[in-house]
Amino acid sequence: MAALSSIAAFLVLTAAAGPVPSTADTLLTELQSIGTFQRAFRLTISPQGGIYVADSDRNQVLLLSDEGSPASVGGYGWEVSMFDKPTGLATDGLNLFVSDQGNHRIQRFDRSLNFVSSFTTRDTSFAAARIGYPAGVALSRGGELFVLDGENLRVVKFTSAMRFERSFGDFDDQRARLHRPLKILVGKDDHVYVLEPERLLEFDMFGHYIRAIGKDVIQEAKSFALTETGFIVLTEDALHWFSDRGDRVSTVRAQHLMTEQTVGPLEDVVVMGDRLFLLTSSRIHVFRVFTGNR
Repeated sequence: MAALSSIAAFLVLTAAAGPVPSTADTLLTELQSIGTFQRAFRLTISPQGGIYVADSDRNQVLLLSDEGSPASVGGYGWEVSMFDKPTGLATDGLNLFVSDQGNHRIQRFDRSLNFVSSFTTRDTSFAAARIGYPAGVALSRGGELFVLDGENLRVVKFTSAMRFERSFGDFDDQRARLHRPLKILVGKDDHVYVLEPERLLEFDMFGHYIRAIGKDVIQEAKSFALTETGFIVLTEDALHWFSDRGDRVSTVRAQHLMTEQTVGPLEDVVVMGDRLFLLTSSRIHVFRVFTGNR
């Protein structure tokens, strides 16, 4: 039987506000599935193609590459290179930053997972800089570090030298106030995006609120990805495509994906060029993405 990875899986379209753009012609072709995880939670990919996965049950971070067997770091604990639930990953190609939730810190590794440093501010006397139970981490093009502060429900921004710069998301303005932040990313325009279960918030790099995407449309979101033309918001059983205007243009259900191995509950998603990496709790499914406007 020919491999199912050669079969195109068409998206199941949903109603969208306004005309459906040409991205509605999107289709996916599975190229491969890789990895064996116990309870994968987060995924990031370096510019060199290194694939990093946080496995929360094992308290490990793994590096998958074409060079051979996966490398890993971690195990449960509070010493360096150990984790109490890794919740977020961010890489600039040279360094990997991991938010270590239960240990209230950010750990830094080189791209081969060798330990570099550990960073924590929870016990500082400077209240504005404190972070506790970090839920995610992101990097700007200039190396600024953005941490999702799960204890104080805000974003804390540090300079590339790890000096506190500002915090936001805890404004009096209810539109911008964080309630249950799940994941953070920084776009190529250095805008900051924070996902909550029912909306995706956008801020500029100074923390000024810009808009909420998907409000009254998104329900029980788990993750998201930035694309060249918009956003993908992930729920446990579906991928929802949004245009850069914030309109939902299409949805694909996990049950409609044609893959060689069964697709389990969806956990995370990353888009790089024409590749879409879909993380489930046990594997990564890699797709080639085609759109009608290319």
